[in-house]
Amino acid sequence: MVCYNKATTEGEPVVILHHEIGKGYGGSLMAGEIEMKRYLVRYVGRVQGVGFRYNAVRQNAGLALHGFVRNQPDGSVLMDVEGSLRDLKRLLERIKMEMKENIEAVEVTECPLAGHGGGFKIQH
Repeated sequence: MVCYNKATTEGEPVVILHHEIGKGYGGSLMAGEIEMKRYLVRYVGRVQGVGFRYNAVRQNAGLALHGFVRNQPDGSVLMDVEGSLRDLKRLLERIKMEMKENIEAVEVTECPLAGHGGGFKIQH
């Protein structure tokens, strides 16, 4: 697990990465960014009622990702998304750049692929 403390990143959101050991690492690590991955991403902060989910879907433009984004009862936003590592990184960076003023923390958990299809949508 990698954790960046907000105090040491000069105002950047706290990022916590979790990886399931032994899962999701099939194939060569050299394949890198074309390897298929699934991330559960939890955004904490002022992320509901500010267009966060709509922005997340908009940021997927031009990317080949599948899954959903939804509000959680605790005030956070959950994103369950899968696709190439390259596209996942691009989506997370786009959301960070567009919504950084609203994000206090991000938790990214890598999970086994779920076979999401049908694009990337808002789930109600």
